[in-house]
Amino acid sequence: MWLVFPHGITEQLSGYVFAPVSLGESGATVWRCTRELSPPRYLKAASLRADLRLDQEAERLRWMKERALPVPAVCAYAQSENTEYLLLDEVPGTPSSDPRWAAVLPEVIVALGDALAFLHRTSTVDCPFDQRIGPQIEDARLRIASGHVDEDDFDEIRAGRRAMDLFTELLSTVPDGEDLVFAHGDFCLPNILLRQTERGAVQVVGLIDCGRAGIADRYQDVALAIRSITYNFGSEWVVPFLQAYGLPQPDPEKVAFFTLLDEFF
Repeated sequence: MWLVFPHGITEQLSGYVFAPVSLGESGATVWRCTRELSPPRYLKAASLRADLRLDQEAERLRWMKERALPVPAVCAYAQSENTEYLLLDEVPGTPSSDPRWAAVLPEVIVALGDALAFLHRTSTVDCPFDQRIGPQIEDARLRIASGHVDEDDFDEIRAGRRAMDLFTELLSTVPDGEDLVFAHGDFCLPNILLRQTERGAVQVVGLIDCGRAGIADRYQDVALAIRSITYNFGSEWVVPFLQAYGLPQPDPEKVAFFTLLDEFF
């Protein structure tokens, strides 16, 4: 392996075997680390120049864990000269984007809606993570200026457009108000882990890739969930999801705004 881990990571991974994980679009390199008679762990690594802020993800995970949300425990965070590392315990479960769930889609959709509603009821009284529209727009502007926006990864309907063009559109469509909750920030199917009980019930058992979690408009999660469900399962499953969540008539302008905002991250 080409990586030389810093102290604090090396000592916790002695004897582990590394297998790359390709699922997800966080921008980090991820390995599943296994060792006989030890629970699996996950190691995320990213160039400091990529500005993924894995240290901030660690802070969010610790905060969420303290509130009994189903997130991985943080084992360690460390930096080398050019790279940052985040070592996490495994949350057992299978991503809700996995094809195996096609056989029980009605149960999956209800579980996703119920889980998002539960997450959004998390108290924000002492939450230090500000993901309101204003800070996110500023982050988007900084990411454009630093070249961190991948223009080749835009959604199909925006393929070929430039980041500054989209940013101008974004500024022209900012919603008038915000309905603030504690949000995951990237509530896409690969980031939501499921399991099926012996009786066949589907449960959400894990939330991963929480680097954008914080106080945000509920549509931050709703919009990305709609996009992900449409992409993975089809648009016909969006209405059952929204009904389970408790938002049968969503605001289409807010859905469009937060979907566009996600292009910058």
